[in-house]
Amino acid sequence: MTRTRAFSGAMTGAALIALSLALTACGGSEKDYVQEKTVERIATEQLTNAIGVTPEDLDCPGDLEGKVGTEMTCVLTSEGEEYDAIITVDEVDGGRVHFQIDVPPNAED
Repeated sequence: MTRTRAFSGAMTGAALIALSLALTACGGSEKDYVQEKTVERIATEQLTNAIGVTPEDLDCPGDLEGKVGTEMTCVLTSEGEEYDAIITVDEVDGGRVHFQIDVPPNAED
């Protein structure tokens, strides 16, 4: 399911994109997570596929916990402008985590 949102001149399109990734056990911890770099890479690829333009950068604040309802806000950069990219885990099934990425339009000043 993709809902269209404009977030930059050439990057009109993209934004509620469902992604599914494998979970990774965190060292000696009981928590499962998807590594930060994996989330950034896959989210960038999916945004590119949905929009047809590759964002300059997508920077997330850390690993994504594999727990339904977990949300984190990454920073997407396109044409020198920064946008929030909100990643939300909506399903965990066995060793996979399914999440959505939503890039809402920037608020007008």
